[in-house]
Amino acid sequence: MKAVLFLAACLLAWGQAAWGHAALVSADPAPGAVLDRAPAAAVLTFNEPVSVTALRLVGPEGPPVDVKPEEAGGSRIRVPLPGDAARGAYLLSWRVVSADGHPVGGALDYSVGAFAGPARAMQAAAPPGGRQAAIWLGRWLGYACLFSCVGAALFRAREPSARQAWARHLVWIGLILLPVNLGLQGLDLLDLPGSALLGWPAWSAALDSRYAWTLGLTALALLASAGALRARRAGIARGCAGAGLALAGAALAASGHAGTAPPQWLSRPLVVLHVATAAAWLGALVPLARLLGSGRDGSAGLSPLAWFSRWITPVVAILLASGAGLALLQLDRPGDLWHTPYGIVLSVKLALVGGLLGIAAFNRWRCTGPVLAGDAAARGRLRRSILAETAVAVVLLGVVSLWRFTPPPRSLDAAGAASSQRNGHGPVSFMLSNDRAHAMVTRSGGAWLVALSDPSGRPLAAQGLTLALSDPQAGIEPLRREARRLADGRWRAETGPLPVSGAGHWRLSMEILVDDFEQVTLEGPLPP
Repeated sequence: MKAVLFLAACLLAWGQAAWGHAALVSADPAPGAVLDRAPAAAVLTFNEPVSVTALRLVGPEGPPVDVKPEEAGGSRIRVPLPGDAARGAYLLSWRVVSADGHPVGGALDYSVGAFAGPARAMQAAAPPGGRQAAIWLGRWLGYACLFSCVGAALFRAREPSARQAWARHLVWIGLILLPVNLGLQGLDLLDLPGSALLGWPAWSAALDSRYAWTLGLTALALLASAGALRARRAGIARGCAGAGLALAGAALAASGHAGTAPPQWLSRPLVVLHVATAAAWLGALVPLARLLGSGRDGSAGLSPLAWFSRWITPVVAILLASGAGLALLQLDRPGDLWHTPYGIVLSVKLALVGGLLGIAAFNRWRCTGPVLAGDAAARGRLRRSILAETAVAVVLLGVVSLWRFTPPPRSLDAAGAASSQRNGHGPVSFMLSNDRAHAMVTRSGGAWLVALSDPSGRPLAAQGLTLALSDPQAGIEPLRREARRLADGRWRAETGPLPVSGAGHWRLSMEILVDDFEQVTLEGPLPP
């Protein structure tokens, strides 16, 4: 109970400064700048060291050009630009890998003189939706195999007579998933289609990323667990099981949001503790369910259940305390739990953990004692309850895998760009809507005016509005602008003129922060 209260108190506290994804903090030329002549170079400055995976310059004439940085490897990237650039609108689309091993993309817009016409259409690339689904599924299955194998190895170390042969198949599945996840990481880093797996660049980029360390340590954890499952001597089984548990924690601390949040001397040990205790708890569920269904009776036959019941309470306390510490490092304010994607995933995770704690408490205080005393009815209830607990744990791992696509709130707060002069053309109006909000958008050159209303047509009072322009089919990363509220209730954001990468390919996404508990996203194609 004290651990639960501690977790709640931590979540209500203000978080420390931490950065999960890299964020662009300044650029030269400034976003949306109108220049008299073409710049010799563009300089992108991030809040942490990054590695460049893709740079593409889209201009008013000719096809897009892949450009290379002159200075890279740190937080400052200098990109030489063509000296004979024509007058018109330009976008420098960038994609980098942050310290946590995750790709981050964006675009810098600027204009040289007056707008001189649209850029030619770019060759379409495969949309990223299928790739992201594959990344999520691969991670979900990988986590399930890792936790199950580590838990089975710990169970076998405690009970050498329980061979846990079922887990050996999961070791092989987990090992097979490693190159699959490595290849998907390479595709995502370079924003390449699946056919690029036949070439070396995607694999090279993945091997150079921190995620390769995660996969390598995961392989060692699986092999150590396999050693515990096959060992004939109890001492070897215990040593292998302990090594597998430690390696599992180190694997997930090697990359990802949590492990790279400063101060890393604190965040990495917290991740190791959090993952190790989670694997010890969740990984033991299947062996326990199998034990209860085996027909073994008596205190000797069910000694693993009594052993599990004794040590699970301190393990869960460490799990909750380490999770609370990681949440403090990633959240900026309590409201982030409701109106940021990262916070929503965390909120769902907390709800599932609450459900697991409720089931575990029922098992511990209502079922375990009678089962050890020989109550057959209680034994059946406990087995069914553990199976339900296992199902919730599998869903929980799937939810946690979504964090791969959600930057922590402190990273989102790092991104900001100053407005500058704009030029424009005649106004164009269009509507974006869904069943929660409507937005009447008027674009006049680089100025965007947005009037928000609810489904009944009444003005919608929102706390914030962010516009994002992108062309996923053409490989152009999102160009983001924070809108400001005007006196008449409308919202205004400003961009430079946009190159046209292909008719109907530009998309506008609007993130509407209604209040601390609700965020609405509207999205649709940008009219010509």
